[in-house]
Amino acid sequence: MSNFQKLNNVDHASLKVIPNYSEALGDSTMFTVVFPNEMRALQSCYPLLFFRDKQSDRFFPIALQGFEEGENLFLDASGWQALAIPMMVQRGPFMLSIEQSRTGQAAQTVVAIDLEHPKISESRGEPLFLEHGGHSDYLDRIVGLLEAIKTGNEQTEQFVEALNSLDLITPIELKITLDNGVPHQLVGFYAIDDEKLQTLAATQLTALQTSGWLLPAYMMVASMSQLKGLIARKNARIKQ
Repeated sequence: MSNFQKLNNVDHASLKVIPNYSEALGDSTMFTVVFPNEMRALQSCYPLLFFRDKQSDRFFPIALQGFEEGENLFLDASGWQALAIPMMVQRGPFMLSIEQSRTGQAAQTVVAIDLEHPKISESRGEPLFLEHGGHSDYLDRIVGLLEAIKTGNEQTEQFVEALNSLDLITPIELKITLDNGVPHQLVGFYAIDDEKLQTLAATQLTALQTSGWLLPAYMMVASMSQLKGLIARKNARIKQ
């Protein structure tokens, strides 16, 4: 169970964060939520799809990392094997939280840390604070990362709305057969309809480009070429 607290240099002065990636550290997931502002980097490593949350009925872009629940084919004994790592993975035990003021002032955004996260340590890892209380370089990087995630969250809703308005999000069914003959089927995921995207009217394409959503849309389409690489990782894993 998570235990988020507002990060401060008094209560958390001695905390460190293990910067590595492994199954034991909570990184073995089939997919990770991603954002439009990181798709250019991610499309060269992962198939980028949409996942539809059943509770909210909202679409979220994701990076596919495996073909089974709890499988991450980018993890091995030496860590995460990809040139780009999704921001939601990099953030580890941190998140931005809204702190309500008790004095009538406007609410403010603060950094929160999950004290129950497996990457939290007092004996090894990256320190969060300097000896006299200032931010470490690592924490400064994390704060910048959280701000980028905040921006990405805001972008996602607009991105999905723009694609839905043009009927560009379509369900897909991925069927693969591994080298050992075992079939795998992925259902419940969605992709951008490449054919519809290519046949949009000039005014629609211009509107997407002006709003900034044409590039991430093309990045998602281009990323589908990474499925072959993911299948190759799966085949290599079952041969070990």
